[in-house]
Amino acid sequence: MGRFTAFMSGLTVREGDAMRSGRARVLFGAALGPIVTGYAAVASLLVVVATLASRSEFSAGGVLAAACPGWLAAYQVPLDIGGAPLGVLPMLPTLGVLLLVFRTAASATRRLDEVTGDRSGRLSSAVSVVGTVVGAHALFAALAFGVSAGLVAEGQFPAAIVTPTVLAGGAAALGAASASSAGWLERLDPVAVRGMRAGLIGFGVLFVVGTLVFVVATVAAWPTVGELVSAYSPESGSAVGMSLLSLGYVPNMSVLAASVLTGGGFSIGEVSVSAFAMTSGPVPAVPVLAGLPPEYGAWWPLLLVVPASIGAGVGWSLRAVDGRVNARLRAVLVAGIVCGFCAVVVSAFAGGALGGGPYDPVVVRAEVFSVTTFAFVVVPGGVVAWLTGPGRQPRRTPRRRR
Repeated sequence: MGRFTAFMSGLTVREGDAMRSGRARVLFGAALGPIVTGYAAVASLLVVVATLASRSEFSAGGVLAAACPGWLAAYQVPLDIGGAPLGVLPMLPTLGVLLLVFRTAASATRRLDEVTGDRSGRLSSAVSVVGTVVGAHALFAALAFGVSAGLVAEGQFPAAIVTPTVLAGGAAALGAASASSAGWLERLDPVAVRGMRAGLIGFGVLFVVGTLVFVVATVAAWPTVGELVSAYSPESGSAVGMSLLSLGYVPNMSVLAASVLTGGGFSIGEVSVSAFAMTSGPVPAVPVLAGLPPEYGAWWPLLLVVPASIGAGVGWSLRAVDGRVNARLRAVLVAGIVCGFCAVVVSAFAGGALGGGPYDPVVVRAEVFSVTTFAFVVVPGGVVAWLTGPGRQPRRTPRRRR
């Protein structure tokens, strides 16, 4: 009996050690996976550009050091380049790293539940993953800030540490929540959940339409794009770098176009553009701005039909969320709030300082963009959800027995 007890005790200890070891491996991967992948991607791009550029001095140490401010820029950390502030940073790398953090956190949360043998989606697993991701990003951000100090491009304090930590923490929290098997969404109001989903989809459609507008305008001005590339990027290395940089700024331009569609607009230094007016002026000679129209068009107010149609589509998608009118209107209201909040978030990252010169700053009118986006969802969406929803079933009059 004593041997059996000792055997079972040893087996329990080994199982506990294996569980702790598996838990540590999962958290270690969640902490370093997004950081190493993002840093390696930035360093690889720098190697490609430096290799193609003529008369460039290539060194492994220089590339690894230069990748630190590049990694910070991917997390929307404002930089000082030669003493000039740069806060308008490409959003495409940011979307990439946040998606990577999101998926890594979701996978780590599921694996952590499997390692611990818990299928109920405990909150402790999600908290462990999010805390690990936040701590790792804070430490690496501090390291990257220290390495970038004294370089041509260096991060600004305290944003160099706070911004990557907050963004990674938010993406990790969303990823861990999406992987939870506890059914926490079922505890929320189903009407509000449907409204949140419809709002996210609606803003995504607005973002896609803004991208299409930008692409069409750029294609129409393609000769100008070619002239800019030939004039300012005559070598293969600089041309590749300019192309990659322009590609990274496509989401920024999509936000600017979406803001114009809703009536908000944007400004670049002295230049101001909206659906109702335009003030001309000098703009940076970069390919992504080649499609900017030289003057205002009298037909631009017709662009407001686009967000109104998207809002009507949101209302149509919520027409059957509930048989009661007030519940459907509440779902549309939630969708409008979500869209307005998304407008504020993307506006914060689409603009910023631009060297302190004549093109500074780049501003998306976040307050107008948010309010108009909210209104274009709530007003037409509410009308559609109200008029097209299921009506109350008429009550049958009972027949009298003879």
